[in-house]
Amino acid sequence: MLRGLRRLNRYEKRILDITKLGGKLVRLQQYGFSRKTEEGFRFPIHVLEIGTEKAIKRNPVGIVSGVHGLETVGIRILLDFLEFILYKKSPGYMPEIADGKIGLVVIPIVNPGGVAKKSRSNPANVDLMRNSGVDAEHAPLLFGGQKYSPKLPYYRGKSLEPESRALYRYVYHYFYPVKDALMPVLDVHSGFGTVDHVWWPYAKTKTPCIDTQLYENIANFLKVNKKHSKFKFGPQSETYTTHGDLWDRFYDHYHEKILVKDPKSKSRFLPLTLEVGTWSDIKENPSKLFRKRGIFNPARENKFETITSYRDFLRDFVLLGKSKLSDFS
Repeated sequence: MLRGLRRLNRYEKRILDITKLGGKLVRLQQYGFSRKTEEGFRFPIHVLEIGTEKAIKRNPVGIVSGVHGLETVGIRILLDFLEFILYKKSPGYMPEIADGKIGLVVIPIVNPGGVAKKSRSNPANVDLMRNSGVDAEHAPLLFGGQKYSPKLPYYRGKSLEPESRALYRYVYHYFYPVKDALMPVLDVHSGFGTVDHVWWPYAKTKTPCIDTQLYENIANFLKVNKKHSKFKFGPQSETYTTHGDLWDRFYDHYHEKILVKDPKSKSRFLPLTLEVGTWSDIKENPSKLFRKRGIFNPARENKFETITSYRDFLRDFVLLGKSKLSDFS
């Protein structure tokens, strides 16, 4: 666990450095703790508020990473991006944040206990992306989530874990109350396939979600207008289905609590998942298959290039927060 703790400490130091880099535009909030480890450690879960308080209340955009503790390239992609847009001499500096046009709310590490343990799951061996309690219509055996034992992978748990509850509080606080805004939230993962996917709900069913046309219009805008054609956009269920997806639960809950009560609402909560394809170099580097973190992260010689290659996509994603529902209707 020592190496994992050192890695977690490095990430936490970078988060503090980013807070200093952004000055008055960045505020660090604690949103909960991880499940306790066998050694008795509980790690804080932090949110970074980036931008003016007014913009965060009116035009919030979210990015989270580190839901799975082995997928550390997602954490590094996110931290690199924040440095890229906050450093005033950077080519990616975003004046829209300082000008109050967009507010960015970030959870850099949802599962710090998993990072410390070098584990996909949290310290209770629960896979957080199988933990929502939502049952899929059909799901692959084991991989799709299982309730048999925490000793087996993809364990769903018996109730929402502390990390899942922290993520729900984040969604409920920053996005549910907002009026007249598109609210995209991106969850950065890695370790599936050789191409980069951008998924929208659902993971539980192949039945299209209510906002399918809106998602398709946004995907077309990013692919055609912003030249992000390397990404494969679509609902997660086109690739595979799973039980317990947290974003399925949050997405449906938003519709039940907000849109059912106000069908004419011009706000939309739009969770998406960026799944960074990290299998493309297995052929050249088959030893990745035998390393614990191997298939979830790029090879060492490609790591810097991979991490920095998502800056433009993330920047254009954040700029979606300036849009209105009518822009994509």
